[in-house]
Amino acid sequence: MKKRLLSTILATAMVFSLTACGTTNETQQAPAAEEEAPAADATENETEESTDAAAETATETAAETATEGEAAGGSVNATVIWRAFDDQFQSGFRIIMQNEEEKIGGISLDMQDAANDVSTAISKLEAALTKGTDVVAICAPDRESTETMAQKCSEEGIPAVFFNMEPMEATMESYDNILYVGAQAKESGEMCAQALINYWNANKEIADKNGDGVLQLVVLQGEIGQQDVVLRTQAYEETLSAQGIEYEILAMDTANWDQAQALDKMNAWITAYGIDGIEGVLCNNDSMAMGAVQACINNGYNSGDPEKFVPIVGIDANIDALEAMKAGSLLGTVLNDRLNQSDAIINVVKAVKEGKEITEDVVGVDCTVEGKYVWVPYVIVDSSNLDATLELMNSISE
Repeated sequence: MKKRLLSTILATAMVFSLTACGTTNETQQAPAAEEEAPAADATENETEESTDAAAETATETAAETATEGEAAGGSVNATVIWRAFDDQFQSGFRIIMQNEEEKIGGISLDMQDAANDVSTAISKLEAALTKGTDVVAICAPDRESTETMAQKCSEEGIPAVFFNMEPMEATMESYDNILYVGAQAKESGEMCAQALINYWNANKEIADKNGDGVLQLVVLQGEIGQQDVVLRTQAYEETLSAQGIEYEILAMDTANWDQAQALDKMNAWITAYGIDGIEGVLCNNDSMAMGAVQACINNGYNSGDPEKFVPIVGIDANIDALEAMKAGSLLGTVLNDRLNQSDAIINVVKAVKEGKEITEDVVGVDCTVEGKYVWVPYVIVDSSNLDATLELMNSISE
């Protein structure tokens, strides 16, 4: 504002100065012979043109200065590339981030849908880089594509903040201006298994349906080979073993994060082992957990009778999963904290644009910063925090 005011004053001063010079010339030429009048008129016209040009130049300079000032103090323009808009978890995540964008301020987010396709994701990234985005936040369709996307950002000198799909360690080490914001997948697997263990230990008489002292369970996985799938599934077994639980995995298969596919898989397992032969179901996400729940309900289970209940645990704390917990059809879930992750991503994006060091204070939420990684913790959802978690998720998803 000070620059704009100064430019305006200078422009005005130039106008007065030049006009004053023109008046002086007219006064000096007044006594001259009448045949000199045309020269005086020409001088006056030239003076007026010079005055107009000077005023116009000064005005343009003031406008340019104002624009530069506004840009310097304006919002960060960031592009956010999502793996898929139609994914339930991603959709809720995106809505929360949009709401937080308005609350936090100082940033403009251009949301882009990769439609779960690598080539589309890369095309969206290239368009954003060509357009001149300040920072890119990326949830890639798969881990392998993060290398290509990080390289493209590096070549253009644009910071990249990955989230919800962690790049390979080699990728994180290869590029300077790259960060990851997310939760540690292993932690969610541990919590998921712990919820089933707690139920098994507290309800052994009805939980151990065949009385053999061994927990027979099935596992529904996301995309095979995807990092979260691998780490969550490993954590299930590690946690069961560490807690001294004798267990047997009857079946383990992918349902690709999808509720309908999980319903089909669970129906097949119920046919193969009998519903009482399945004493637990661990799912890599809530959508698959809800598919398993529906299969049990269709077979007359998980509808209120504690003796006709298959304990099923998911991950994400989607609203339908939380409501299923309240209804007694789902044993538990783990909060993948999209609110704090959204705030963390926004604050990190702003900070890297401003050249700030990424610290826990800068991130502004409960987290741990380890070099290029910002870890936002998972939270296990049980009877003690179910109502509060459901209220929170409803409020931030509107």
